Amino acid sequence: MAIESKSKFVVNEATVASAGTAVQLPDIPVGEGCDLVVKAKRTNLGAIKVGESAPQAGKFTLEPGEAVKLRISNANKGYIDAEVTGDKVELIVEQ
Repeated sequence: MAIESKSKFVVNEATVASAGTAVQLPDIPVGEGCDLVVKAKRTNLGAIKVGESAPQAGKFTLEPGEAVKLRISNANKGYIDAEVTGDKVELIVEQ
């Protein structure tokens, strides 16, 4: 079975404005059969916490430069928090 290439991809980022307060990822549709890649920026000063809701952000940790693939329908189903205010994640997804 052949896997069809997608016609475009989206790159974005999200910033934790206040450490300890989870941020919902932006509204970015994820193509069927595609993964959202969430990468903690290499320049971050601390770890990023990832979860499926604001209270759950912290269940999975990304150190600076680490990434995770998520098979979800939209980036906005994910939340991030950070140990350090202003730390960011980079997002990339095919659509």
